[in-house]
Amino acid sequence: MKKLLEANIALVALTVILFSYLVSFISTDVVVSDKIYQKYLDEKYDTKYNEYKELDIDLSEFEEELKQFETPAENSSYGWDTFYIDSLFILVPLLLVVLGFSSVFLVLILFHKKLHAIKYVHILKISLLSYLIFEIPRITSAIYFLVFKKEYELKDIHNFESYFSLDKIFDKKQVSPWFWEIVSETGFVYFLFPLLVALFLHYNYKNFKTSLIIGYSFLAYFIVFVLYNTLFWYLFDLI
Repeated sequence: MKKLLEANIALVALTVILFSYLVSFISTDVVVSDKIYQKYLDEKYDTKYNEYKELDIDLSEFEEELKQFETPAENSSYGWDTFYIDSLFILVPLLLVVLGFSSVFLVLILFHKKLHAIKYVHILKISLLSYLIFEIPRITSAIYFLVFKKEYELKDIHNFESYFSLDKIFDKKQVSPWFWEIVSETGFVYFLFPLLVALFLHYNYKNFKTSLIIGYSFLAYFIVFVLYNTLFWYLFDLI
């Protein structure tokens, strides 16, 4: 761990980003192959088409548009548009969590008479490394579907990954819509992040109590979690 803390922060960040890109590519382009996704589109097309047929609507003028759902995309290669979308889904959460958490953590420990001795660069590096904990559901899903379950559909992947989500312990009908949106997007591994950061910091700063560092770490993470699920999404909706 000491060698990692002494490593160049740009190198640590690049390693984490490249690993996240690799996991994303395997999840979205290997596990969810063109064949799997096309089958999902075909089923979606059949469902919508049958619904419109039951309404007794003349679909002749929409035949060209409907054919787009019947035929697979000619170019399924990994292009710049896909790279741009992947970058948004990878870099935006990473920057928000890592920079937000490390900054809030630094502000909090500045008010402690001893914890302010912890270096910000160490918090930043450990936060970057700990961020990889968020990739556990996708890594587990990739291993399961590529190694153990060869025949599957898109809904099987979604069902498997949902086991890592907090919505498994709540009833959608008994909670508020805003609360359900949060828990449905929040996984159990999310709460391992501040714990992992605290344990890594304690390993390097052994003169501080573990419970003290864990408490500050979870407090910083809770503040970022609340801001992320309120202010960030509010600003995002305004764009």
